Amino acid sequence: MEDFSACAICHRPVEIGAGYVARIDVFADPALPPTTEAELASGDFAASMAAAIEAAKKLSADELQDGIHRRFEFRLCPACHRRFLANPLGLPRKAPLGKN
Repeated sequence: MEDFSACAICHRPVEIGAGYVARIDVFADPALPPTTEAELASGDFAASMAAAIEAAKKLSADELQDGIHRRFEFRLCPACHRRFLANPLGLPRKAPLGKN
């Protein structure tokens, strides 16, 4: 068993137990759009299901999985961990005008 892993950001070796693990779960929004009773009553469930199955046949297994859930796990060194927590998505920072 190795005593080190590599930081996913800076690639420096990190002793096992001395770093951090960042997990990101990306999943489909579980909230359902607002639907009225009339829409539910007039809907054709069988036709909707058949259309969904036909659409799914055109997608790869990875594309289907990505549409539902994907989990990422990254090992980070202490320095990269602090930077990651400050800006997890790596978005550009916008300082307000007149602020340094």
